[in-house]
Amino acid sequence: MSDALLKLSGLKKAYRGKPALRGIDFEVRPNEIFALLGPTGAGKSSTIQAAAGLLDLDAGQVMLDGRDVTDIDPACRDLSIVFEGFNLLPVLNVYDNIAFALRSPSYREDEAEIRKRVHATAELLRIAHHLDRDVGTLSGGEKQRVAIARALVRRPCMFLLDEPLSALDLKLREGLRSELRQIHRDQNSTILYATHDYHGAISIADRIGIINQGRILQSGTIEEIFARPANVFVGRLIGSPAMAFFDAEVEGDQVQIKGCDQTLPAAPFGLSGRTDGAMQLGVWPEDIHVTDGNSGANSASVYAVDNRGYECAVQIDFGTGLFRKVLDEGQTLKQGETCGFRISEGAGFLFDQASGACLSHQHEGAAR
Repeated sequence: MSDALLKLSGLKKAYRGKPALRGIDFEVRPNEIFALLGPTGAGKSSTIQAAAGLLDLDAGQVMLDGRDVTDIDPACRDLSIVFEGFNLLPVLNVYDNIAFALRSPSYREDEAEIRKRVHATAELLRIAHHLDRDVGTLSGGEKQRVAIARALVRRPCMFLLDEPLSALDLKLREGLRSELRQIHRDQNSTILYATHDYHGAISIADRIGIINQGRILQSGTIEEIFARPANVFVGRLIGSPAMAFFDAEVEGDQVQIKGCDQTLPAAPFGLSGRTDGAMQLGVWPEDIHVTDGNSGANSASVYAVDNRGYECAVQIDFGTGLFRKVLDEGQTLKQGETCGFRISEGAGFLFDQASGACLSHQHEGAAR
């Protein structure tokens, strides 16, 4: 018997013949935040809507707290959802927007209880002083707080958050993520959080599911995903900066890297005898040491410099490609300068060039 609060199995959905969900499978455990991370059009919103019952599925099953709710009305699923577009009612003020769900026929509460819960939730999200205002007079950040308060006030078994902070500026996003995490701790709530923002996902989630083209490519803690990314797409999506990729092939007991003088022993990659075909070597930037001048094993040049104040990131051109790297503390490089780099021995993963699938066995990288 699964201990998942929400279990999605084989979800499929097509719009006008175009597949949006191609067999979605994952679980959300009680009292965890599970982030669904992927680019625009990956299937995040369709997955959220399917869990909420707002989508007629072509196939698949939705289990909630051990109960099959696939064909059950959304109002009977005990879920609260927050959309990217706020979805506030303009004819109601802030107080009545938050109280709206508590006055519905399904969850009707008496006015004294409604007043108590609205004020407590508004205090939690620091909008108690806005309760009498029209929602049309609020800023984007204030509207998002009202939308979140409206979801929180009902105390459902689970929250579904669909890109809830993407319309906000960086400081507001960071502040609201912290508050959501604190609310989660205080209330032991369970949250499915859809986002395209890698930093947002890792800052709030206990586990992450990587989604693309309607499929879950990998799920787990961020440490588990870093330890063995399932494919090239995962390597390109996560990390800051993301994984560096080099064309490569195995010759004998060595990995030859196109455009580089350095070779790496093949044994640590655990290829199970696979030595043929075009491959890609993926390396986390933390496992690449960049040097001044030509002192590294591989010659390169500085394509661009991104000075972030507290740190400096550079884009390195190695002739057949580019990668980004945060420089070591005190290290400086200028745009156009010649530099060198060396990949740490035992680091990296080999991926199939055609499918993008990871060919390496589980192993510990040099930096992680």
